[in-house]
Amino acid sequence: MTTTIQLLSESVVRKIAAGEVIERPASVVKELAENSIDAGAETVHVEIAAGGRQSILVSDDGKGMTRQDAELCTERHATSKMRSPTDLFDIGTLGFRGEALASIGAVSRLTLETRCENDVGGTKVSIEGGIRRELSTIARDVGTAVWARSLFFNTPARRKFLRHIETESRYITQTVSQLAAANPQVAFRLAHEDRSVLDLRGGDRTERAGELLGADPDDLLEAQWDTSGLSVQVILCPPALCRRTRGRQFLTVKGRPIFSKSLSSAVYTGYGGLLPHGCHPSYILWLELDPRQVDVNVHPTKREVRFANEREVSGAIQHAVGQAVEMPEFTPGVTPLPWQPAASGHSIAADSGETFQALPTESHSIAGAGLEQLSLSILAPSSPAAVQLGERGSPEDTDTLGHIRAAPFLWQLHNKYLAVAIPEGIALIDQHVAHERIRYEEVLSHLDAENAGSQQLLIPLSIDLTPVEMDVYREAEALLQKVGFSIREFGPRSVIVDAIPVELGNWADGEILRQIIGDFQEDVVVEATHKPRESLAASMACHSSIRAGERLSQEEMVTLTSRLLATKEPFVCPHGRPIMIKIALEEIDRLFGRT
Repeated sequence: MTTTIQLLSESVVRKIAAGEVIERPASVVKELAENSIDAGAETVHVEIAAGGRQSILVSDDGKGMTRQDAELCTERHATSKMRSPTDLFDIGTLGFRGEALASIGAVSRLTLETRCENDVGGTKVSIEGGIRRELSTIARDVGTAVWARSLFFNTPARRKFLRHIETESRYITQTVSQLAAANPQVAFRLAHEDRSVLDLRGGDRTERAGELLGADPDDLLEAQWDTSGLSVQVILCPPALCRRTRGRQFLTVKGRPIFSKSLSSAVYTGYGGLLPHGCHPSYILWLELDPRQVDVNVHPTKREVRFANEREVSGAIQHAVGQAVEMPEFTPGVTPLPWQPAASGHSIAADSGETFQALPTESHSIAGAGLEQLSLSILAPSSPAAVQLGERGSPEDTDTLGHIRAAPFLWQLHNKYLAVAIPEGIALIDQHVAHERIRYEEVLSHLDAENAGSQQLLIPLSIDLTPVEMDVYREAEALLQKVGFSIREFGPRSVIVDAIPVELGNWADGEILRQIIGDFQEDVVVEATHKPRESLAASMACHSSIRAGERLSQEEMVTLTSRLLATKEPFVCPHGRPIMIKIALEEIDRLFGRT
């Protein structure tokens, strides 16, 4: 009887292991740059070609390796950073598993050159698909250089799922920016082909923060909070300079960029009520604590970590941020009290990072002529008071659209919603998302027809962008032109806008372009659902639509409703929010006790 279970070959094992560590070209850059930092490098230089698909070079001026170490470093689980199992609980380096070079060598044509200070000559090692092809002595300076060429040449399925060159380049820029934020003592240089993308001097944290946050260092706030065994240092933008996207947030632990919803939420809590609605802080936050209090051995990418006392860490972050934003020079005429945690009236949405103000309960009343003032209270209904139209796709929804179309009059509630009396009760339309749906389909039409109108700016506008935002702009450049933008690069970190889409009347000195780029960047992160055309159209629609709070005339309300009903999807906005809801007449009768 033959067995169905067999041992995998070493070649297959190497490729499987590589797949866990090396997801894309940015993963190669991350692993190699972390090795450079661990080697004590003062400067890390990264060069890529074709978004890293063709080649990646990471070189440094660190201490280098001996010939014996160079031979071993490309073997699986070969590391200089651990000696015993107890070292797993006291990790002080960025790398420790000994998997990076072996994994990269398994899926690329890898060349390593290195020399340590005490050796007369250097060592060159060449690996192709996990097989050593060369081991020789060479002349070179102290330090290490690693080339990874033809990434995923022997795993076509993985190579097939890489994204466009511009997208992969942006991921690399983002990775280097994160490492640069976490390690301000190290100089970083990044070049895409022959174009310099990053050139950051090492040593000054405030200067590094200004470069990565796209802000004048003099405008940034700084604070440090130290408790027993824990130190938090933060540099951030004041509330007035916060952005509508999260692209300028860096959270680091002991030189390692990490992702943590709870710690990010602590930053928002630290701002208290000072953060403008819908805005997100820009910051770099450095955590230093006892290695035994943090577990970085959670995931092969080491982006997720666990803390022994996460509540204590979050509290320290809140104190540091609160101390920074309540500095006297940013609250004129006010002497700040010692910082206290945010009041219970505030809450944090952990998934989005947005801060919401909990509204106090109010007593509403109606005063009528000759009537006593009546206190009203809304009873909680036993069934849903409102139904989202289009959610079930029933014929009744189509009938409701007909009733709305035939309605003789519309009312505007609080300059946010349009109310329509229909036979079944009342239909409410959100004016912003209704116009957003209209604009979304218009922008998609412009992209298909390439006939969007433009308006020339009287004075061309120069806009400064971060390195990552510049890469996002290059990725979306062709689409931006199709919808009516005329933009040209002006140096490594700036663009000049000559013309904008006709619909962008509220141009706001270029802030909308930053928001569109930020929206595009955040949507690309969700790769499975990312569609560049739809992402840009949704962002353009959002930023060029009627806002909540705008008063509309009867004619404008009728026009808006008519245009909405002519769209392909009148029930849901591009971001998935409902456009219309219906409150049944029976529900209204029940609230008044008429049932």
